Amino acid sequence: MSDTQFETVLTPVSTVSVEQQPLTISVQSIDQSFYQHVAAGYWAWRAVFENDSDARINQHPDFVLTELSFSREVQRHSPTLVICQERSKTVGAAILLPKSIAGEKRFGPAWNLQGYRLAGNRMLGSSDARVQHRLLEGISQHLADSKVDFLLAEDVEASDPLLELVETGAHDLLAFKPAPFQRRHFIELPETHDEYWSRLNSKTRGNLRRKSRQCGECRLERISKPFQIPDFLINAQQVSRRSWQNDLLGLRVHNDQFELELFTFLATQGALRAYVLWQENTPVSFCIGTQHNGVFHFEEFGFDRHYAKMAPGKVLLVRLLEDMYAHERPNVFDFGGGDAEYKQEFGTRTSESGHVWLLRPGMRSSLIMGYLQGRRAMIQALRGMLAKLGLLEGIRRWTRRGLKS
Repeated sequence: MSDTQFETVLTPVSTVSVEQQPLTISVQSIDQSFYQHVAAGYWAWRAVFENDSDARINQHPDFVLTELSFSREVQRHSPTLVICQERSKTVGAAILLPKSIAGEKRFGPAWNLQGYRLAGNRMLGSSDARVQHRLLEGISQHLADSKVDFLLAEDVEASDPLLELVETGAHDLLAFKPAPFQRRHFIELPETHDEYWSRLNSKTRGNLRRKSRQCGECRLERISKPFQIPDFLINAQQVSRRSWQNDLLGLRVHNDQFELELFTFLATQGALRAYVLWQENTPVSFCIGTQHNGVFHFEEFGFDRHYAKMAPGKVLLVRLLEDMYAHERPNVFDFGGGDAEYKQEFGTRTSESGHVWLLRPGMRSSLIMGYLQGRRAMIQALRGMLAKLGLLEGIRRWTRRGLKS
């Protein structure tokens, strides 16, 4: 979707009466009893996670608690668990994690917002619209009671039931998209590698074979066990320091205690699927992903720009897909939000996704949305100016170098 097509959805809604159902909502602060696994809420959360076939590993209570144990945000306000029960059975949950957003003075007056982000960008549990509705009602009431500014659902697919529920007006909230949704690429993995390979056009197949030959005796290492993680973090950090992402976005792998504990948890759950591509004894590319409930999520990626001519990023993806067919093939490979040439080459299906903010009605929310719209317009104007000067595509190519054919 181009910038000129960007759409802001602003949906003021009123509370809708719902047929009486035995569904109750409770709101609990995630406190030390959760970390010690003695809170009833912890086990209710764990049960609904384990019974949800679409659950994402970053909604597992121990994943979230590991994140929170290293977060400074919890000093501002408490993380919160919203639970929906049918009689005594937990049928749904939403995990609200503290989130603060600091404004940028270069784009106007600085602003500072306090709110939450939705863990996993979805609500856990039953897909029954009644359950999802009641959870959203509970979230709406909690936002009002705690007087925070927003709930942020990041990188939500346009077809996601949460977005449909939000836009149909099942709560007292404003739904706001601060930016246009972007293309999102997937690989629907068929039964065999040959079948997938045949779905790529002949030019792409020839290009990938040529890049693989140029790479020479490259070796792919899969990281999925706890004992592999310390060395992996050292090697991935080495690559990250030499990547273009380090210049533009900062270091992507820090090799710190947080990453060690988080990746160790993922490995113990059988959900870590990371890779390093080696050229002789030198790591030249890495990928960090998670695999759970049949979906591989492409989380982080980097390559050593000194090896850009051999396209280590594309070579890693070719070898990675071969490994998936040899070992625990997922049903779906999700590249995550954002468009890129390499995603277009490897992907077999597209969608759209983006951020959605839920805000409480009122003057403050109107000012926030007006500010974000203005900020977006200024960014678009800057991009338009760069395009007129002939610089925009050059900047894009520079940031993606090494993944070009």
